[in-house]
Amino acid sequence: MKPHLLTPYLLGLCLVLCTLPLAKAQEQPPQADAIPVTTPPKAEKTRGLIPIPVLYYTPDTRLGFGAALLGFFKLKNSEGEGYTRLSQARLIVDYTLRKQTDQLLDWTIFTRDEKYLLRGELRHRVYTDRFYGIGNNTPVSDEEIYEYDYVNARLGALKKIGTRTFLGPDFQIANYYDLKLNPISEERESQLRTQQIPGYQGGLNSGLGLVFLLDSRDNVAFASSGTYLEMSGYRFGSTLGGDFGYNNFNLDFRKYFQLKPYHVLAHNTSFNFNNGEIPVMRMAMAGGDRILRGYAKNRFLEDNFAGTQMEYRFPLFWRFGMATFAGIGDVFDKPKDVSFSTLKYSIGSGLRYALNPEQKLNIRADIGYGREGVNFYVMIGEAF
Repeated sequence: MKPHLLTPYLLGLCLVLCTLPLAKAQEQPPQADAIPVTTPPKAEKTRGLIPIPVLYYTPDTRLGFGAALLGFFKLKNSEGEGYTRLSQARLIVDYTLRKQTDQLLDWTIFTRDEKYLLRGELRHRVYTDRFYGIGNNTPVSDEEIYEYDYVNARLGALKKIGTRTFLGPDFQIANYYDLKLNPISEERESQLRTQQIPGYQGGLNSGLGLVFLLDSRDNVAFASSGTYLEMSGYRFGSTLGGDFGYNNFNLDFRKYFQLKPYHVLAHNTSFNFNNGEIPVMRMAMAGGDRILRGYAKNRFLEDNFAGTQMEYRFPLFWRFGMATFAGIGDVFDKPKDVSFSTLKYSIGSGLRYALNPEQKLNIRADIGYGREGVNFYVMIGEAF
């Protein structure tokens, strides 16, 4: 890692270590019936399948529709006392009005006694994306559209090394192909082509990493208490057949406080640091449906990103709930590049509908406001 990248990384670790004691002091014991609905279920199901139509919206996809099959289960522990936390798998097929198609299978599985955590995804996508340039001084007028197909796989197997603590390898591979670049206007050629941004011709991105995970959440879909801390480092390059050589380091910290029944205060801080030849599809970004929801995905790109957000979740009536959120963050090349003049803020709120109240599987509709206006998202699952 470059020396100038160590500073924000250490600051992130200090933030986490300073927050944990406070979080432990305020944390309430998990409640099995803490769900985002007004009436708790009489009995909990330990497995099931939920076929649902898919309808969503993001600034990048516009309206999307399709079908999904959501599966969930809990395995009984070997000594016959209690169950593992919720394991999930999703199969989604959809199409958007921007002529994008997506076929996704992903999973998060706890084995018996939670000895192993198996995570992964398989995906094929025909995608239309936007590029404005690199850095914070990229005007909206520089928007260009580019199209590509990609297939990717991600396979992780983490072994339990302590109380709800896991460590293990994670392998990622993605092939970007059939790229089509479009000019910004009749007078301006594509910046991706003229600047020869890595990835402008497509290519294979392949890497292997090590993941450390502390996950004490009471539910992986909608946590009401607990802590989530994930730190990972990857090396992408030719060793595994890739066309791009770079290092990637990540930190994702989340903390959940149950203020009173069905009312949850959630916090999330994340870092994404890279150095080397990073393909444009994998650069750090500010915006999207998970953090800084006031900005479209890929609106701002750079080598690195740091951001933090808070969200308050509470019930309304029947299966409906609501959330309000606020966050700040930015992309940057070096820490000295971060300034209040470019710092991104985002505030907003959204509705929640419980697809499955027992397992806390929600659809969310969020409206986020930032420096450049409003963005709207409809997605399955919480932002964090």
